[in-house]
This record gives sequence, C-alpha cells and structure tokens, in this order.
Amino acid sequence: MLVMRFPAVLLLTLGCTLNAFAQVQQIDRAKLPQDLSVQSAYTDLLPIDEYARNYAQRWPYPVPKEQVVLRFTRDLQALETAQRSTPSNGELRLLTGLVAHLTYNLDVESAYTPALSLLQSAESEAGQDFRPAWFLAMHQCESNDPVGGMKHLLQDEGAHENLPAPFWRDYMLCAQVAFMPAHALRAYDTMTKLGNVTSEDTGVARANRQRFTLSSTVATYPKRVAWEAEAAGDRVRFTSTVCGESFLVKPTSEIDIMDVTRGTCVVTITPGKYSTRHGESSPSLLVFTQVAKPGQTLDAFLHGLLANPKYASAKPIEGITCPVAKCLAYEILTDKLYSKEGGAHLLAVAFASEQPAYPGLRFEIPRPLPKTGGDSNSPQFLRPNNTQQRFDGTIYTFLALDANEDIYVPSRADFDALVQSMVIDSK
Repeated sequence: MLVMRFPAVLLLTLGCTLNAFAQVQQIDRAKLPQDLSVQSAYTDLLPIDEYARNYAQRWPYPVPKEQVVLRFTRDLQALETAQRSTPSNGELRLLTGLVAHLTYNLDVESAYTPALSLLQSAESEAGQDFRPAWFLAMHQCESNDPVGGMKHLLQDEGAHENLPAPFWRDYMLCAQVAFMPAHALRAYDTMTKLGNVTSEDTGVARANRQRFTLSSTVATYPKRVAWEAEAAGDRVRFTSTVCGESFLVKPTSEIDIMDVTRGTCVVTITPGKYSTRHGESSPSLLVFTQVAKPGQTLDAFLHGLLANPKYASAKPIEGITCPVAKCLAYEILTDKLYSKEGGAHLLAVAFASEQPAYPGLRFEIPRPLPKTGGDSNSPQFLRPNNTQQRFDGTIYTFLALDANEDIYVPSRADFDALVQSMVIDSK
C-alpha cells in the first residue's frame, strides 16, 4: 500500500532535518518484557531514532540509509514476534507500533499497516496515556492524513498538561501541513518556554509567521478577501479573520456582506419571512464590527449607535446570550415603527474583544492536503494562501435585531441562534 508521506509535500520551508527529539525514549523500558530480544531492540534503536523521525526525500544523515533500514526492519521483526507472544503488554504494543511507523518513514511500505493497526489498538486502550494518540497522529500526519493526525494531537492537548517538547515539535510540523499556522506558532512558543528548540524549528516558525498578512484600518478589503463561507452541517459558517469573528446562518437566509473599510465590518442577515396579522414580514439581523477609536469605551460605542430618536425608549435588559465574558444589551419597544404589526421590537447588544496572543487560532481547523496529479513520490511544491490577520487592538461589535411585535418570537430565536453560534477572536 503506497501512501504519500507529508514531507514529500513541501509547504514553504518545511523539510526533513536532524533533531534530538527522539520518540523511542518516550517508551518506559522497565515496563517492557525483560527478554533479550526486546531489550536489545530498544537499545539498538534509541541512538538512530532521529534518522527515521521524518521521511527524508534526500538522505541527510551520517549513517548510510541502508544500515538504518536494516537495523529497523530487523528490530521490528523481533518486536512483532515478542508482541504476538505477549499481546497483553501495552508498552510493548506501543513500542512495536512506533517502530513500525518509523520503519515506514524509511521507505518500508509494508510497515504502514502494522503501524496503523498497532497504534490504533494502543490508542483505544490509552486511558490517561497521551503517547498512543501522539504516535498515531504522527503516523497519520506523515502518510497524507493531516486532518486525522491533528485531531488526535488536539485531543491530547485538551486532555493533558505538561506535554513534552518532542510532542510539541511534532504538533508544530503537523499543524503546518494541516494549514493551521497559528497553532504551529503556539507550539513553537511552547517549545521555546521548555528550552527545546533548534534552528530548524525557528525556520519553521518563521515560515508560519509569513503566512499572516497584517491588516490596516486605513485600507479597504473586498468582501471576497475578508470573508469566507463554508458548509457546517445544516447551516453555513461565515468567517472573517480580519474582523475577528465567525457565525452560522441558515442556508436559506439572505446575507449582505459589505467590503471591509477603514476598520469597519458590516453584515446584514435576513433569516426568512414570518406571518403577521396582515401578511408576512422579515426581520433583519445586523453584525457591525469596528476597531475601537482611541479612548472610546464600549458604552460610548453602543450609545453612539443608539443616538437615533427612534431608539429613545431603549432600556437595558438581562439574560441575553453573550459570546464573550460581558455584553451590554438593550431592548427597544416603540409604536413609531411597524405600528400595523404591533410596533417595533428591537434588540441591541454590544461587546468588546481584545487582541489574542495568536490571532486566528480559534478559526483554524485541520484541512486536507490538496490533491495533486502526477507521481505521488515526487515532491509537490505548494504555497498556501496567506491569512489576513485580525485588526490590532480592541474591537467593538454591535449586534441588532430589527423586528415587529408580530414576528418577534421567531425572530428572537434567529437572533439568539446567531449570537450563540458566534466565535470571537479574542484573548
């Protein structure tokens, strides 16, 4: 079975370099069977682990590849034999799966399936052990499945604390291939704090920083550049990294997105038509986002938007869902609008978002490598699109529901669904 390994797809400056982040040393040899074949295999592979850590299109190491392949295949056979004799030893199963994965990285195609099977088995019985998901993730990441690999790495990250530097280095490399540059940068910074980075790691981090384009509040960004839409179950998710926000709408909704101009983002949503006493009417949802002016408070921002006389009856209310820690919310009831439908029933919500340490991180999801034609064993050079980074500093967002009393109940449900679906790029 031929599966393309991820270093054969070169993203920016990612390459295969010598590293001292051995995975074999993550195995507890005291928990292994103490017979000579297993202990000898462990001792033999420990100093050459780094040569098989990643697939190398061109062999850069001082030991000839043929010698490394010979030792790995010989030791893998010994471990597989021992594992069949002692199937209940979880540490041995994990070591055997890891060695099969490393052997596969050396162009031994027959090791792919045993590695996958053993590591999946180890992961299913992992309990509180982070290593099986990590090793399985790297087997997936290095065999053209960065989505599956990153899902396991994210799972480990969420479930465990104090993960070692070798984990974060693999995390960084897989995140780069899964089109998650903010995650890669966070992993690099974590390694830096642990005091374990190489010059090659710094080069990978530099490449990921270059995948972000700084945004300016004096520029205009066409909506096709500033926003992207993607199916999300039975709804559509709209995301703007420059505006620092993402939300879901029904696919039947009408949505009007304006170009992002001078630090201001405006989206109007018409979720549908509802019955009134005289026919039908449509509510309107507004998402208005703007970079805070110097010295401007959230209260001043909101009341500036509510300065229109038709909002004179605005009163603060509680119980509105907020996508961040704190929101200001007002309700406006007036018969000066929509009097034939019971008058206007409006909602206005405002909140602030602060600059996060890793802009865009909350919007990143692992994505598959694009399909390429030709020989899968030949290097494929890909340059991912740059991400327009969130505006710097504090951003204020104003959400509004414009409805009449006759349709307020279903319109309020649309508004609540919008607010609850929002993901805000904030610290």
